[in-house]
Amino acid sequence: MGKDVPRSFEKIRSGEQIQIPTFTNVAAATAAGVTAAKFPRRMVYLSAGGTGAVPCVAISDGTNWRQMAVGVNAI
Repeated sequence: MGKDVPRSFEKIRSGEQIQIPTFTNVAAATAAGVTAAKFPRRMVYLSAGGTGAVPCVAISDGTNWRQMAVGVNAI
């Protein structure tokens, strides 16, 4: 791979798994210093952070964490 290619792209191309940071909820991420403002476009997994305290994925828009519910099982 070229030296200008981010390591994450190298992992994707080689078939390695990419693990995103995991937190219980947004408060736990914030306590760890991972804020929406500090990490725009960052994705995190929230094990109990969704509506109704269910797992979700959240993506920073630079101001807020935007929740994406973890839906049904992949087929």
